[in-house]
Amino acid sequence: MLAKVKINWKEDAVSHFMTELIDYAGLFPPAALPLREAILNYHSYFKEEDSWMLGPFVIPASRLGELKPYRDLFTEQLPLRLSIILSKSDELRRDLDAIQLFSETYQTAGMIEAIEVPPSLQINSRIFDQLDKCISGYRVYCEIAGTNEQLQSSLIKIKMLNHGSSRPMGIKFRMGGITANLFPTAKKAAFVIHECKKLGLSLKFTAGLHHPIRQYRKEVETFMHGFVNVFTASIMAYCLSLTEETIEEILLDDNPDHFTFTTNGLRWRNLTVHSKEINKARNVFSLSYGSCSFDEPREELGELALFHKEVVR
Repeated sequence: MLAKVKINWKEDAVSHFMTELIDYAGLFPPAALPLREAILNYHSYFKEEDSWMLGPFVIPASRLGELKPYRDLFTEQLPLRLSIILSKSDELRRDLDAIQLFSETYQTAGMIEAIEVPPSLQINSRIFDQLDKCISGYRVYCEIAGTNEQLQSSLIKIKMLNHGSSRPMGIKFRMGGITANLFPTAKKAAFVIHECKKLGLSLKFTAGLHHPIRQYRKEVETFMHGFVNVFTASIMAYCLSLTEETIEEILLDDNPDHFTFTTNGLRWRNLTVHSKEINKARNVFSLSYGSCSFDEPREELGELALFHKEVVR
């Protein structure tokens, strides 16, 4: 388990890389757990040594009312942290009412950290003006999809909307799903990472990142992206201004020996980022990813020989 590593690396590179990396999305496929099981899982993770890797609980706005029976599981010291996915445009009023009811029910035992906007929802400032009346201090992520041309158009639009805004929106990008066609090519993912860096847009990922290193998986009959690949690529893109081609090369690398954490840095082949750089990139650019499993990613990472004690020079 990675928790065994954490004791020695508490303030160093692997800690900065993994802190609050995984937003728990147990309600979503392939796990698709009942809400009771998912919320009890999330509550139990608070008590584990690896709780420092845990981000918010991901839930559709339409299901917020189902959280009422679990109010007593959470406290002001250990609140239920949520990332809420909005519905279609014609259901926005219902979403806002559900958010308001959650806030009134949970009060200090719950907090809304992020709002996720699906591709089907037309973005405008009115949405956030209404949200501001219910909650404060939340991040916004807009999911983008389509061809490279469509992706670029969406990114430019969001960049323009962010101009002069007190609440800049970040990007949500899907890295997989339950069928092979839902996994973007490394080339497309590299394009999104490179463009987000160029446009100054923060980025979170979702789906398909159960495993640390890129690998072929029979259950989806394709290669699944590795979360170590994806976050190494995006962190290094931010810190080292990598070309799109180098980002793609990192995403395609299926050799775990090419990825090394030391006591103060992360190395991929001949490229290195130091612990402070990892921390900055994770805070402002490469933020987190949604996963329907909290166990699988951290357990598989702990089994890899990525951790070394020498200092990066």
